[in-house]
Amino acid sequence: MPPLTEAALRVAVTKVDLTAAVRFEQEFHAAWQEAVQTDCTVPMHTFLYRWGMFVALRRYPSRAARLDELERAVGRATDREEARASSAELAALLGEAASEVSG
Repeated sequence: MPPLTEAALRVAVTKVDLTAAVRFEQEFHAAWQEAVQTDCTVPMHTFLYRWGMFVALRRYPSRAARLDELERAVGRATDREEARASSAELAALLGEAASEVSG
């Protein structure tokens, strides 16, 4: 897992999903602008955490594929139990990624 810095995350995002790199740049500039305007670092911390999670979830192809499968399963669920089961597994996947990001 790369450190939660703008430079390290930029490289990691480019490696795991080249098309997301454009969104990364747009969001980086928006967060920077908001941080400057509000004289607050929260927008930058939020940006770094969000993209850290993105990298953690997608840096392993099998994890990225499972994430996509679970998101589709939740969207297609026809009953509450099916949705709960997929949501629980999705929550566990997010928890693993959050642990990696938090270091």
